[in-house]
Amino acid sequence: MGGAFIAFKPDSTMPIFINAGNPAAYSLIKFTTLEVGGKYTYSNFTGATSVKKWGANFAYGSLGFPIRSKGGACFGLMPYTNVGYDLKSVSTDPTVGDINYYYSGTGGLNKVFLGYGVMPFNKSLIKFRRKNLNIPDSLKHLSKFQYRSRALWCKILSDLSVGVNVNYIFGTIGQTSRVVYPNSLLYNNTYVERNTALNDFTGNFGLQTAITIDSTRNTNKKHAGKHRVLKEKVKITFGFFMNLNNPLRATYTAASYNYILNGFGQEILRDTVFYNPNQKNTIQLPLEQGFGIGYKKGERINIAADFAITGWQNYKFLNDVSSYKNNYRVALGINYVPEKYASGNGAFFRRITYRLGANYNTGFIQLNNNSLVTSYAVTAGLGLPVGLGRLSSMVNISAQYGKMGPADNSSTKENFLRINFGFTFCDRWFQKFKYD
Repeated sequence: MGGAFIAFKPDSTMPIFINAGNPAAYSLIKFTTLEVGGKYTYSNFTGATSVKKWGANFAYGSLGFPIRSKGGACFGLMPYTNVGYDLKSVSTDPTVGDINYYYSGTGGLNKVFLGYGVMPFNKSLIKFRRKNLNIPDSLKHLSKFQYRSRALWCKILSDLSVGVNVNYIFGTIGQTSRVVYPNSLLYNNTYVERNTALNDFTGNFGLQTAITIDSTRNTNKKHAGKHRVLKEKVKITFGFFMNLNNPLRATYTAASYNYILNGFGQEILRDTVFYNPNQKNTIQLPLEQGFGIGYKKGERINIAADFAITGWQNYKFLNDVSSYKNNYRVALGINYVPEKYASGNGAFFRRITYRLGANYNTGFIQLNNNSLVTSYAVTAGLGLPVGLGRLSSMVNISAQYGKMGPADNSSTKENFLRINFGFTFCDRWFQKFKYD
């Protein structure tokens, strides 16, 4: 769905999908739900030279389950960052000739999360209607406008859900850089490395609510003034989320060496410039927050649109002061299933879930004080029902095609294709039976 998740309210009947981006959606988990998935990425970098890369890795794993009638919980594991680069640049000096610069990075961070979402006022509308239903007209103290206004407010409260995730971030990142003088024996080559280990907690929270439309005014003259009950309720959904920008404690070892290359290309250490083991510092996360709006009709159509801001200007990695810019993201997605509970001939095809989406990021890296590295992508996917009855399980397949790079045509650009494969399973676990 293009990454649109802030106002996305999944169905409360099987199969249920876990919206781990906004923990407020956990409150709609009514059955135990297991999700796992992986992804394949193919990238084609074009510029002065063309480089093609591909890789496959684990994408996510999560388990959600209901807690009483008002809430739900979820825990899982997913990658938080991936580091993988190997770059070379060359400059020429009149006195020493060519100078080669090598940069490489490996590793990454993972996230284990535990979240809880609840609908604290889910019976507000029922209580309001019961309180005002059987009062005689002569004793009613609310006008029609007051009644409708309070009923609307109770509808919003009834659909209000709040949620929070506690995230444990852990992993290691290795970074190296080299300065090599290939045509001179008078200068020492330099090798600098930094290995960073991180394990600390952060969090994110979210809100979701909706305005439910279950009837419309009848336009038939015979029934003028009366309301017609809709076969499929319509919900206008709203959402908000925030990822905290607290500092994460990190331990790193930094070292720098001078060396020369012998006739066989082997490195011979000449001197240790500095060696600082087990240094303590922090990584200041960027604050991310966003708003979303959606349209949900029954259990057939679910549309969501997002707008989010990530404050990369305040990001800081150890002692490195960033020159990043704030990133703005917009996303739009649609989820459609023709007939969720179809049976008989052709039921399989009517139960298939279709998804489309698109997104755009302004980027936060600025090259040569000129162009930002922007990105955009379009997405499409299918949810295929599997298993007995084909109600509780689903195989999800999607593809994402996009481009990343600055507007400057002289810079390197990336064309990427991602294939995602996931599995969703729902069942009645952890539920207490009233009767044996």
